[in-house]
Amino acid sequence: MIVIAAIPARYAAARLPGKLLAELGGMPLIAHPVRRALQARLIDTVLVATDHEGIGAAARAAGAEVVMTDPALASGSDRIGVALAGRSFRLALNIQGDEPEIDPADLDALIVAMDATPSADIGTLAAPLAGDELSDPHCVKVVTDGAGRALYFSRARIGADRQDLIDSAPRPRSAARRHVGVYAYRPAALATFLAAPPSPLEQAERLEQLRALELGLTILVIDLDAAPRGIDTAADLEAARRRFGAK
Repeated sequence: MIVIAAIPARYAAARLPGKLLAELGGMPLIAHPVRRALQARLIDTVLVATDHEGIGAAARAAGAEVVMTDPALASGSDRIGVALAGRSFRLALNIQGDEPEIDPADLDALIVAMDATPSADIGTLAAPLAGDELSDPHCVKVVTDGAGRALYFSRARIGADRQDLIDSAPRPRSAARRHVGVYAYRPAALATFLAAPPSPLEQAERLEQLRALELGLTILVIDLDAAPRGIDTAADLEAARRRFGAK
């Protein structure tokens, strides 16, 4: 059975509307994650689930299949659920449309890890925290058990050294890592996740993956050396343009 990469691509964005059509390195932003997913050796099909014809056209030009979805869908997960309806797959990867620097080798590593760990319902990625990210509410943190299974995700400071917190250390030590928002779902796990309503912790933290944990699903976390840099703001976009211009 095949591996499908599904990229939810909504036109509206709270901090940078229309960003997926913004120019980056001579092409629309959405084209970059599409091309990187196509470069992964173990991904068979790349789908873009979008509510915007312009994004759909850009995704097709980059080599993706496109499924048009309702703008009223609540989340990216709901969008890929619609795109995957009726398709058979062994794993579905949810890749963010605003991650132009995701490494195809990291996507392959996630697939290999899921194939080697049949007990895992979902797989995801994490990288070391940098600078003041432990205290940054926009940076999602994850802590895991000894087998690499997620215990909790949070925007708050988790896994921090108690004494550092008591002493108000400017950069507390922590066992947490930065969560990288790529997910590999088994079909049954995705169906279970999408069939359930938003959970209390999910609603409190605004983090969908907490619904999976509250449902009792196992999330395997694969470590990366460094996190790819996503694009949430105009400043992020300008920084990415400088990086791409330097290559």
